[in-house]
Amino acid sequence: MNDMTALRAAAPPLFLLVTLSAIQPIALNIIAPSTPAMAREFSTDYATVQLTLTIFLFAVALSQLVTGPLSDRSGRRPVILFSLGAFVAGCLAAAVAPTIEALIAARVVQAIGSGAAFALARAIIRDTSAREEAASRIGYMMVAMLVAPMLSPALGSLIDGLAGWHAIFFVMAALGAAAFAIVWRLLPETNLMRDPDASVAKLASAFPLLLRSRAFLAYTLSTCATSAQFFAFVAGAPHVVVESMGRGPQVYALWFMVVSLGYAAGNFASGRYAGRIGTERMILIGGVTTLVGSAMQLLGALADPWTPALLFIPALVMAFGNGATIPSATASALSVRPDLAGAASGLIGALQLGSSAIIAYLTGHIVPSSPRGLVVIMFIASVIGVLALALQRPRPTPV
Repeated sequence: MNDMTALRAAAPPLFLLVTLSAIQPIALNIIAPSTPAMAREFSTDYATVQLTLTIFLFAVALSQLVTGPLSDRSGRRPVILFSLGAFVAGCLAAAVAPTIEALIAARVVQAIGSGAAFALARAIIRDTSAREEAASRIGYMMVAMLVAPMLSPALGSLIDGLAGWHAIFFVMAALGAAAFAIVWRLLPETNLMRDPDASVAKLASAFPLLLRSRAFLAYTLSTCATSAQFFAFVAGAPHVVVESMGRGPQVYALWFMVVSLGYAAGNFASGRYAGRIGTERMILIGGVTTLVGSAMQLLGALADPWTPALLFIPALVMAFGNGATIPSATASALSVRPDLAGAASGLIGALQLGSSAIIAYLTGHIVPSSPRGLVVIMFIASVIGVLALALQRPRPTPV
């Protein structure tokens, strides 16, 4: 079956998909400014409170491995509605949590709901769009994924200042309830190839099928390498700027805004041009751009003195390449087996988060003793991303 003959439902409004995609990064980041207050209220240490963030990420990754295949069996709409209901319940439980343990448990429920919404938004795009069109829609959706974590800490800080950190979870519950109402009203079932009689064994077999596909592995490796590079930068750049270069935190914050704009521009370019030039060419352009920026950054690290400009201007080029690559690589991976789009989306999300978390952890341990190790890690990731392009040959039959 190819894109010209595939059976598809009507595409839902893009704002609905953007809303579903934004819930997870908002839920992750909005409480960050309130973690010190939580530590004081629960009389616990800061590391324990940080579990509300780290365990959230792991729960998001694991939840996608379950909800993706489940949506291939039962449909996207019921799984999303159930997940949003779980998200609202988790928010309300977190708002009234009597202990830090209860708060962490509530955050796990939040993560399950928000992670499913994000993963299935991508599957819905593939259900309703041809591959190039899917890359464009994912590109626009990823812009929201960037804006949400940039703005949500400021929103959380404002809510905390006005009504305390408990109110943040009530606001998130309202957001989840609004998303539930929008989905109920505007989202039809988009998975027209679902298999309601599929057994648990058959659902579990989706992952081995995908992992045996050379094309799926290639596109997913490209996406994971690109994401890992970005998370390595997020993990290591603050230490490099503040401790190694001797600049203030505000210098890092201002420069990072520039990098974020580059990432947004790359996603916008993917949204605008992927449908015209094709996903394969967009992945190639993004990968080469990222590699060029990474090489520039590696050369800049040899300079003395090493300045923020030598770190961040190449990072701007790399961020543009990242933004151009991820939507097209994701859409292409989802197109390998459209009948397993839910499982594919969940697996891609889990592998992205998992590989990014590992790279961020390693970067955090390497950079304090070897600041220039950051650019080496990022260069290796960019090389892997480009080498993944070789695995994409021969080109798979479009589906």
